[in-house]
Amino acid sequence: MKRRPPVVELVCVGSELLDGKADTHLGHIALRLRAAGLRLSRETVLPDSLEPLTAGLRCALRRCDALLVCGGLGPTFDDITREAMAAAVGRELVFSPRLYAGIRRMFARLGIRRPPKENRHQAFLIRGAQALANRVGSAPGQWLAMPRQPTLPSAPVVALLPGPTREMLPMLEREVLPRLRRACGRGLHSQALVLHLCGLPESVADQRLRPLIRQAGPELDFTILSNTGQVDFHIFARCSSASRSRDIIARARRLALRLVGPHIFGEGPVQLEAVTGSLLRRRGLTLAVAESCTAGLLAARLTRAPGSSGYFRGGVLAYADEVKRGLLGVPAATLRRHGAVSSACARQMAAGARLATGADVGVAVTGIAGPGGATKTKPVGLVFVAMSGPGRAIASSRLRFSGDREAVRQRAASAALRLLWSRLKRNEA
Repeated sequence: MKRRPPVVELVCVGSELLDGKADTHLGHIALRLRAAGLRLSRETVLPDSLEPLTAGLRCALRRCDALLVCGGLGPTFDDITREAMAAAVGRELVFSPRLYAGIRRMFARLGIRRPPKENRHQAFLIRGAQALANRVGSAPGQWLAMPRQPTLPSAPVVALLPGPTREMLPMLEREVLPRLRRACGRGLHSQALVLHLCGLPESVADQRLRPLIRQAGPELDFTILSNTGQVDFHIFARCSSASRSRDIIARARRLALRLVGPHIFGEGPVQLEAVTGSLLRRRGLTLAVAESCTAGLLAARLTRAPGSSGYFRGGVLAYADEVKRGLLGVPAATLRRHGAVSSACARQMAAGARLATGADVGVAVTGIAGPGGATKTKPVGLVFVAMSGPGRAIASSRLRFSGDREAVRQRAASAALRLLWSRLKRNEA
């Protein structure tokens, strides 16, 4: 008889999530579960109110084999996840001197001899639960394995995780996923791979990858996600043996390379700016930027990569036409004839960045981020990106982005980065 897949649910706790604050946990947790061979079946958002939170947790426990709960483990009056879960499973909360000693040590490292009395609240464990180490914040997590009960269809496991992403993700990776694999993934071996693409819209990437996507079955699964300026293609294998999982992933990777290879800039936990930096470093090239509508976003992304000081020379933020003329050498005639938002201006800005900094390569971006400044011929979202060098090479692109001001600016920075990567990759090939 075929075993049913384990049912894993996520509960995010916080009244602010019901008041419009974005819930950022679902994407992070869902993808990490898939990579571990598990799949999220449901997400529920519940308020910081004891009765509805307890009732919601009780309902989730009746449905699932594993329940992840994020949020409500802090020291403040509305952090009541511990109390609600204890009530849901019919157990009491027990003070842990060891946990409280750890909280005191964390505050001592910050120069605070005595923690606020509210932090003592975080040292209570549900009876029978294990504490999960929090290496970033003061809120320990909890892991609880429930015994089989007549009121529950299975013996679920429960993980309580802190709400802040910077605390939640390390705890999920180090403490929760290994336990989940042992509890819910026995006899199955999972492998995962993510391929990062740029220069293709999500729909086009989906169309080109269709021959591979059609292979999805019990052992192989895919997810395609649009990110700012790129598309992430996730491949998951879940098989009865580790070797078969590896083989299936390897075959899927080879076919993906045949279908969209020129657009793949990396695999796994890599970013386009780091890959681009590696290309610059490998060829011994230096880089400078000239930015108008993005106002430093491109430079910030490029210097986010470790070691960027080895190739990034600097940049010019040229909002005003006078700065474009004075610092970047854009001729007044170009600005009169074509305007600041034009291919001609972008090309000369890129060349000017090279000249001003002595770099081998210059990249420029200029556009109309909105909401004002548009004309009939130059609408909001119109962006030009250009690259000058290495040598005499020069390239530019005319683009049109939708969205608000911030979306246009972010997409323009991504487009300039894509142009730089694609040209360097082409020259290297």
